[in-house]
Amino acid sequence: MIIADSFLWLHLPKTGGTSMTRLFRELALPGIAVDADDTSAKHDSIALREGRGSWQAGPRRRFITARRLEQWLVSDWQHKRRHMDLADLPFEPVRSGLFYSLRLGGTWVAADWWLQYFAVDQGTEALRLEHLASDFNRLLLPLLPAGTLPLETPPRENAKPTEVVEDEPGFSSSDRQRLRAVNPRWSDWERSLYPESSAAPAPD
Repeated sequence: MIIADSFLWLHLPKTGGTSMTRLFRELALPGIAVDADDTSAKHDSIALREGRGSWQAGPRRRFITARRLEQWLVSDWQHKRRHMDLADLPFEPVRSGLFYSLRLGGTWVAADWWLQYFAVDQGTEALRLEHLASDFNRLLLPLLPAGTLPLETPPRENAKPTEVVEDEPGFSSSDRQRLRAVNPRWSDWERSLYPESSAAPAPD
């Protein structure tokens, strides 16, 4: 989480969060606290953080980074295979819109779980990973101290939205119908954030 006097940012995994925290550390702006990368608390929801002590989110504006559902599912699956000793993690549950949750004890869960966990609603403003620089400048820059320079290129760390891997499975039309039925909340969120791509289905 990133916490300022007027806003906070929620760290949804695999949406460029490490890049965002790195950016704010480099900016070193007064009055803005950034969770360390090596703590699980960086993925706290507001409710969880408030339940740990006297801190309250109050009227701060809520921000989160966002990503298309299919890309998020693949990225999360790849990350766990490469970096979390789960090289044999199957892809078949992913085709149904599920991700493997270590946080919940090692079980497959609908991706919508994260949006419920963070209580993402119309009051939560999203910075799209694919348009991070322009969304940052439009939404967050006005809340930063005067003189803070606009972001010219998006920070890149461990999220690669256009990444293609030779052994990366794809999704069929029936897969896409199923994963959206399993994740109606994320699907509606995606349509509102990417209206230019919601009219036509992605090709097989």
